[in-house]
Amino acid sequence: MIKQIPQPPTKYWIGNVYELEPGNLLKSFERLKSLYGDIFRLTIFDKNLIVISSHELVNFVCDESKFDKIVTLVIEELRNVAHDGLFTAHTNETNWKLAHKILIPAFGPQAIRGMFPAMMDICSQLILRWERFAGEEIDVCDNFTRLTLDTIALCSFNYRFNNFYFLFE
Repeated sequence: MIKQIPQPPTKYWIGNVYELEPGNLLKSFERLKSLYGDIFRLTIFDKNLIVISSHELVNFVCDESKFDKIVTLVIEELRNVAHDGLFTAHTNETNWKLAHKILIPAFGPQAIRGMFPAMMDICSQLILRWERFAGEEIDVCDNFTRLTLDTIALCSFNYRFNNFYFLFE
């Protein structure tokens, strides 16, 4: 039987914004947990959030054997060209299992932990850039794109794009 996930009453188009105390979100979530339990729903403007707050529920949602990947219409169309690769294969197909098996050690918890110094290095470069251009307008989307590309390149391929030093604008 599926139970309804509890949610505080919503207000107009803002949803549950007033349930969250600015500057003290942890206290807000603790209060909501005491009222609604280990799992509850919040609506913040047009975004629906599910909040879980117990080890048991976190372990459940992190157990990928309980969930299946959805291959959308766009991905189905891509399958016509790319066939059954990591992103286009259904989870029950051989190539998906093979690719998943190869990638998990490279991007599992231990490997990610080993990437922290490189991630911190790239984040530090972003912070230095923002400090250097303090008071000027910052294109946050562009900066985070550079952060993402630099982090992936350094962590996965040990290559530095140095996107914060060479700006292609």
